[in-house]
Amino acid sequence: MRRDDEQPPISNFPHLTSNSVRLVWVSGLVVALCILGDSFLYSLLPLEAANLGIALPLVGVLLSANRLVRLLSNTAAGGVYEQFGAQRPFALAALLGFLTTAVYAVGQGFWLFLLARLGWGIAWSGLRQGGYQAVWASDERLRGRLMGLLWGIIRLGSALSVVVGGYLRDQFGYQTAALAVLTVSVLALPLAATMRWPGAIHRAASVGARGALWSGLQAALRAGRSRRLLLAGFIYAIFEGVLISTTSLFLAGRLGADGLPVGLGVRVGTVAGFLLAVRWTSEIVFGPAIGALGDRFGRVNVLMGLAFSLLAGIVGMTQFVGLSLLASLLAAFVSSAGLNVTLSAVASTEAQRAERPQLFIGAYTTAGDAGAASGPLLAYSLGALASVQNLYLAGAAVLLVAVGTYWRVTINNSINSYERDNHT
Repeated sequence: MRRDDEQPPISNFPHLTSNSVRLVWVSGLVVALCILGDSFLYSLLPLEAANLGIALPLVGVLLSANRLVRLLSNTAAGGVYEQFGAQRPFALAALLGFLTTAVYAVGQGFWLFLLARLGWGIAWSGLRQGGYQAVWASDERLRGRLMGLLWGIIRLGSALSVVVGGYLRDQFGYQTAALAVLTVSVLALPLAATMRWPGAIHRAASVGARGALWSGLQAALRAGRSRRLLLAGFIYAIFEGVLISTTSLFLAGRLGADGLPVGLGVRVGTVAGFLLAVRWTSEIVFGPAIGALGDRFGRVNVLMGLAFSLLAGIVGMTQFVGLSLLASLLAAFVSSAGLNVTLSAVASTEAQRAERPQLFIGAYTTAGDAGAASGPLLAYSLGALASVQNLYLAGAAVLLVAVGTYWRVTINNSINSYERDNHT
């Protein structure tokens, strides 16, 4: 049987193979299985911290630790993929991700969980780099759709984890739920080990000298447009980190204070799980469609629309009660999912223009992880729920400004290019 790296490229794209859509599906499934434990922890660690021997103020540290280590591991992962290709690094990242989930299931205490969170950060750097490389094996004109598909598959894993995990925790206890998540996540290992990556991805991405990693990053960040993209990704990640890490506590406070119509014996773990599941399933339900809109009407234009709709959802979420609050929260989750997909598609395209694409993605993901690490730390350093609500509003407003600066410079560059072409 013909190996994937022997398949000829199609059209004019040197690393596009006829197997590219299947590659996105399989790589997304591997990452979805690996991320089960991480998503499970985000939903339930704030509620189970005392039972696990972890002080509540340290929850923010644990939820940020994996992102802090990625400030270094993203760049390292880019270099490893550039040097060795995707096959072995992706499989090893899947194995490390599984081992961290095992700690969540059987471990106790802050220090052991901290070690697992650091390990997950390294694993996620490798898994995410593999996902971007899978999308690179596609036509640039379809990249928005395929990026939406990739993140949709990944977030479907997150959604199932928080829904099923939250329900099992409420019914049978934390450890039973964690062991169930661990049992499913082991399926990632044989899938990752047997994947065959197109060799053209590696060959096309490794052109040029293999100098110091930081030198490659500096080269990737010279363009003003790229710097504005990194800033938008950084601010988006801060906002998302605050929102996701505090949703359970936010809902617990509002359920008690405002009497949302939950009823039927449903507890906050299940409610938080279902609402976080909506955030993550948004990327498979709406992600490909939002990506297609970006492919057709311009990704920067779609970014602006999503930033406006996110701010509107946050305003409603912090001002309304009852079903209006839930509807606003759902609108904010869908808008946030669309921003993630579209920003990722834009970064993928910018990376393909860079001299060293893996290192550009390392820079983009590092900016995002710096923001994501700051989010939970910032949120859990604020004691009152009202302060968190104000943080939601401020974050959404600043994000709109950051996206607007990237939109403006991109439009100006397009106008300047058009004028130069007409003059020549």
